[in-house]
This record gives sequence, structure tokens and C-alpha cells, in this order.
Amino acid sequence: MDLLLPVLALTLAVWLGRGAVRAVGRLRRRRAWARTPGATPDTPLVLRPGVRLADALEAVRCECGGRVRHLGETSRLGLRVARGRCAQCERDVDVYVVLPTLLH
Repeated sequence: MDLLLPVLALTLAVWLGRGAVRAVGRLRRRRAWARTPGATPDTPLVLRPGVRLADALEAVRCECGGRVRHLGETSRLGLRVARGRCAQCERDVDVYVVLPTLLH
């Protein structure tokens, strides 16, 4: 009975520590994703002439590192937006793209 409280406290500390490590990992992945070309309208993916959008999207990875399946395209904020879904975590992913014909 005397050891029950310290064991519970230690278990709680380990559990909270693991949660903190996971939260820090998620934050790092989100920050890395935000710096990736195409992740935000401020940092669009600029396609080179002759490169197809579908080919460029094959190189894009989700925050979790999974491949992004191309679902379709739309226009938003003067950019092309490629809609996709991660094959690993099923997260919806928007990739902002500037096409070469729009660069003048």
C-alpha cells in the first residue's frame, strides 16, 4: 500500500512525458510541412515548363510522410490548387501551384 502512490505518480509522469514527446513531434512535422513548397498560398509550388502537374504531385508528401493521391484541381486566390488525400493517414491535402503560363 505504501508503494501504490509513488508507482501511480511515476506511471502518470511517464504517460504525460510520452504525450509531450508526441505533441512536439507533431509540431515539428507541421512546421516542416509549412516550409514545403506548395503547402501554403504564400509558398506555391512553381512548375517548370514541360512538367505535368500530376508528375509534380507524385513528389509531394503529407505531414506524416505518406504519398498524396491526386483527387482534382480547382482555382483559389489566383493559384491552382491540387486537392489530394494522404494514402497513409487519410488527411486531406491542398497543394498550391503556379503554372508556367501564369508567370509573366
